[in-house]
Amino acid sequence: MARNLTDCCSEVTSIPDVVKVLGAIRDASAEDILAPKVDGISCFSRLYTIITQNVLDTVEGNKQERTFQDPAFLTELDLQFARRYLAAIRAYEAGERSTPRAWSVLFDRRRDQDIHHVNFAAAGVNAHVNYDLTFALLETWKKYPPTAARRSDYDQVNDIFAEEMDQLREDFGAFLAETRDGGLLDRFGNSASDLVVRLTRGLAWDAAHDVWQHYDSTQDGGGQKYQDSWADADRRLDRSAQLLGWMILKSPDLP
Repeated sequence: MARNLTDCCSEVTSIPDVVKVLGAIRDASAEDILAPKVDGISCFSRLYTIITQNVLDTVEGNKQERTFQDPAFLTELDLQFARRYLAAIRAYEAGERSTPRAWSVLFDRRRDQDIHHVNFAAAGVNAHVNYDLTFALLETWKKYPPTAARRSDYDQVNDIFAEEMDQLREDFGAFLAETRDGGLLDRFGNSASDLVVRLTRGLAWDAAHDVWQHYDSTQDGGGQKYQDSWADADRRLDRSAQLLGWMILKSPDLP
């Protein structure tokens, strides 16, 4: 990496902390602001900041159209989720082999000027949702075990993505966003992106639940079966997100 971002990755203990840290990472890596230069970390961090601010507004009751039944659960999940991204940046900057492959595929190419803004943003979402989210849920469930109400809150985050989707696609130069605003192709692009978010977040919950069924709170680390299941999911999801991330970065056009 051309600039060391470790100093930006301070510990987060609240959602406002997350918004602040993500903004710092976005600004410290903001080659993409100096168009036509592009930086992949800045692209994704910009998107991540927007979504997290919307989550914060909902947790704080500033969204009349949406409320969470268990804001403490969503707050803990947001923190666990962000910590994985920050840990990945720290590991990569330190040259550690523990850096997830799902993130390395993006970090290694962050200054590739042949990759579009939208591809970088989508590759970051892929690594964070298709890899990190499962394990953020597992850590969160140790304090707030899965319930129907918490699943409902979790699914409401999909609505936040949908709420921001049209503007995000325009900001990042998605292929179909270049068509008439509100037209058939533009609406198709929004719907397709929304469907992908809902499906992938649903799969992350299911993958976490498959591991969680082995969790034994009476044993250290959740028990051996839980640890083995966690490790197996980690290898599998890291590999699949790495492959998908590579495909996303190589895609000529994203809707």
